[in-house]
Amino acid sequence: MASNSFRILNPQLYGSSSKSSLPNTKPKRHKAPALGSAVQRKTSSVPSVRLCFTGYRVRPLDPDNFAGSIKDLLDGLRHAELIYGDEWWRISLETKQVKVAHYEEEYTLIEIETE
Repeated sequence: MASNSFRILNPQLYGSSSKSSLPNTKPKRHKAPALGSAVQRKTSSVPSVRLCFTGYRVRPLDPDNFAGSIKDLLDGLRHAELIYGDEWWRISLETKQVKVAHYEEEYTLIEIETE
């Protein structure tokens, strides 16, 4: 049995009658349907990207060595946020090499195209 001071401070539990009554504990049903309308996405899907690395070299590398040498360039593009990621399903990767006559003409050309 609750004290009178508790009953006075919590009238919603006991109502106005002198008898002790407990509140209704049955759950109330929501009027809204359980499944509302679909939530619209705010962003579109991430586009796939085609990357082409062309190495201009006096002494071209073996194809597998040149492909391995672009890893740091690819990671740099990702960290600079020029591409979303370098996962296999996000990018299409192509490597080419061109022989040049002088060391001053050596460079790597990077082409980025969204698909």
